[in-house]
Amino acid sequence: MKGICVMWEPIRFLLFSTVETMAALTLMLSIFRLKAVKYVLPALFIGLVMNLQSYILREEMSLSYLAPAISTLLYILLITTVVRVPILWAAIISITGTFLYTLVQAIMIGLFFGGVDTADLQNSAEGSLLQAITSASVFAISFVLLKFKIGFIADFERLRLKWEHVLVIVFIVGSLMASTFMFYYNDLFLMILYVSMAAGLFLYYALKKEREELEDD
Repeated sequence: MKGICVMWEPIRFLLFSTVETMAALTLMLSIFRLKAVKYVLPALFIGLVMNLQSYILREEMSLSYLAPAISTLLYILLITTVVRVPILWAAIISITGTFLYTLVQAIMIGLFFGGVDTADLQNSAEGSLLQAITSASVFAISFVLLKFKIGFIADFERLRLKWEHVLVIVFIVGSLMASTFMFYYNDLFLMILYVSMAAGLFLYYALKKEREELEDD
């Protein structure tokens, strides 16, 4: 029984965290009237990588403070390469969406978990319930935003850098090298594999985007 519980913990973490990641991404895009449903498959894959990385940082390496920054970076790369938004706008969208998701979660904590210490919510059944409630609320908010066309309409191209595709590729390769170096010393081959696959996906979309822009010219 104890072994089953030990196996269930990482599964539970990845399951609810991936739902949370998709909800946050949906909110980010909905605020700027972009539909996340168009990017479900790559977003799910990146979400899984993001949360596996987060789990290892927290449970295996005691580096939980790095998880939010790395997740934000992956959101930016995802929105830049897959959704095809300029990197500066991708950063704005990611930070805005993350802040609003955190705000909704803080409200849910106050409404449903007011008597619980927030530290006790991490890696617990109550924490997973919080993630589920927050994600459901955020999906509902995102639906309303898109349904009634509430949100910002931005001219994304005005903030596109001239050599942005080169910057994105360098950024991806640099992130991969940094992650690989860090995880190598913890002997986490699987993590290196996942991060490599994520970087490969980003590179694929970045290069595809560059080819299409050259063809348009």
